[in-house]
Amino acid sequence: MLFLSHVMSWQADSWKRVRDTVNGTQYLLNTNRLDSIRVQTGDAASGTSSLFYFDNPFDHRDSGHYMVLNYPVDDLIHEINTAPTHGYLTLDVYPNNDPTLATTEITFNVAYFAYAVIDENSATRSWVTYAETGWDTKTILVEHTPAAILAMV
Repeated sequence: MLFLSHVMSWQADSWKRVRDTVNGTQYLLNTNRLDSIRVQTGDAASGTSSLFYFDNPFDHRDSGHYMVLNYPVDDLIHEINTAPTHGYLTLDVYPNNDPTLATTEITFNVAYFAYAVIDENSATRSWVTYAETGWDTKTILVEHTPAAILAMV
């Protein structure tokens, strides 16, 4: 299941994925990529959590990246146990990641969704990363916010 969370740190890509190191950066994440979930601060009901997040768990060469979420472990367990309403996502994508072009639709299985983050240049667009083939990931610019994508599933 997909869920929104503020990522406080993400040990990947030289830590460039977290834009706001004080409040965290909000991401739409997928529970099928979580591993080794632990309480980071506080307790399971109200604290933060640490885990390893896999961009592509379908690729044996991908290793999980350490992540800290402003999200309690109990709530993560609830998200893991919640089935999505829809198994597929249909997104309006900008060809060549160019927002001046008209969007086209793509559809893919929710299981292949890795994460989404708001575009820094527009509050109505997001960058979405998903597994395109067994081992390849693709990042696309879409005409949806992470919250709107969450509402689709």
